[in-house]
Amino acid sequence: MNSKTSILAAPALCLGVLAVIAMDNARHVKPKDAAPYHEQARKAIMAFPYVIGPHSEWTGSDETVPAAAVQLLRPNALINRHYTDHAADWPRNGNGLWADLLISQCADSRDMAGHYPPICYPSSGEPQVGRRPFHINAGGMWINGIEYTFTAVPGHGIDRKSVYNFFVVPGRGIVPDISGVRAAASDYQRRCFGAAQFQVVMDAGLRPEVRDEVFATLIGADTNVINILNEDHPDRKKI
Repeated sequence: MNSKTSILAAPALCLGVLAVIAMDNARHVKPKDAAPYHEQARKAIMAFPYVIGPHSEWTGSDETVPAAAVQLLRPNALINRHYTDHAADWPRNGNGLWADLLISQCADSRDMAGHYPPICYPSSGEPQVGRRPFHINAGGMWINGIEYTFTAVPGHGIDRKSVYNFFVVPGRGIVPDISGVRAAASDYQRRCFGAAQFQVVMDAGLRPEVRDEVFATLIGADTNVINILNEDHPDRKKI
């Protein structure tokens, strides 16, 4: 009797283990589960305004993104805009006040993990010469990030380039540096919801308070895009 019980126990145990594995696999988040979220994120990013400011001081135009960057990021959404300011009361520098805005969002956070200013700009011949954390209110939302400073490539009319950078990781919100993105990339339950990166690039020769104000003006133009990027889609399976 005991022998018969032991013979039957092994298959039953195997079936139990398989059932547990099947249940666990059913709870895993798959890329298709994140598809509605990514579509919503893409629409929000692509709708970022071209005209910004209480009196429409800033106007933006689309710039070409290098093919190598697109190949590296495999973005779900990507904009690269050059904004110029037309307000008479802004401090001027050279040909006028300008700033570039880059928003990139990947469907898999692992694609973002190696793409951030301390890697990208030096690899393009612009060595890093400074780093400053910032905490700025943009459109009523507090943004934590890092301002990086690089020696600019000759011929661009500036000596040093300032890059204000932060990331948005779904369900975790704004993260100031790449460590938050890498943490999401290491989590198989979260990586398929991707990550987004924001950069505001300008002349580092501007006074710090002016640079902060430029950042707040551009990012504050549409903070709802950050809220959308931070959301886990309702269709997401709960962990």
